Amino acid sequence: MAVYKSKGIVLRSIRYGEADRILDLYTQDAGLVSAIAKGIRRTKSRFGARLEPLSCVDFVAYQGRTLHTVTQAETLRSFHGIREDLARFDAAAGIVRTVRALSGGDEADRRVFNLLYHGLDSLESRDAGFGTVEAAFGLKLSMLAGYAPQLDACVGCEAVPEETDGRLYFAPNLGGVLCAECRTESADTFPIPLEVLDRLRALIRNPIRDVPTDEILGESVRRVVRSHVLAHAPGNLLLGPSTPGTRRLA
Repeated sequence: MAVYKSKGIVLRSIRYGEADRILDLYTQDAGLVSAIAKGIRRTKSRFGARLEPLSCVDFVAYQGRTLHTVTQAETLRSFHGIREDLARFDAAAGIVRTVRALSGGDEADRRVFNLLYHGLDSLESRDAGFGTVEAAFGLKLSMLAGYAPQLDACVGCEAVPEETDGRLYFAPNLGGVLCAECRTESADTFPIPLEVLDRLRALIRNPIRDVPTDEILGESVRRVVRSHVLAHAPGNLLLGPSTPGTRRLA
């Protein structure tokens, strides 16, 4: 088995057996991997507290066929503030679901790792607007994964939204907005106000650390992003459970 060292962010931690845990990590050098940390739940474990969900770590592992085996870990940043706040944690859970949905396989992309790190950093460093961070992350990761939503023109006729009669719709399966004339009768197509479209464009345009702290139009924006990610996730992975871990919030 090959031994390697990498940086990774723990997405999920699941109890396994009497003392082990199965971890999902998004790594700089191998993309999304699953690994076992043996004996991590024992009181005398050398690195039990270093592999908490959402932690960014330097780790050493043996590469296996299906599961890697983590042998060493050092915490680079714990993101403790996210795990201890329910609103931040809920947004982080949404970010984790999006990563698992759109970043399957073992192809490494440091842009995804960096986006994930900065998304968690933004959640921990601000006092509000957590749902907006989650939405911005989903849009940016969709673009990196090759599923950028079309927001500047109708996906049917290429009409500019601002030049239509004002009635706009979002069609997740088509990956963008539709004008009233091109609207389909698909059950998942829903109205989208022009103000929401403007907010979505702003979230794409600005760095994730600079997204607004207000939650104006927040629920409508999140509906668009979540429906878009779900429509383009390989195998619709968002339908499965994928919280960052089983640890209860204090």
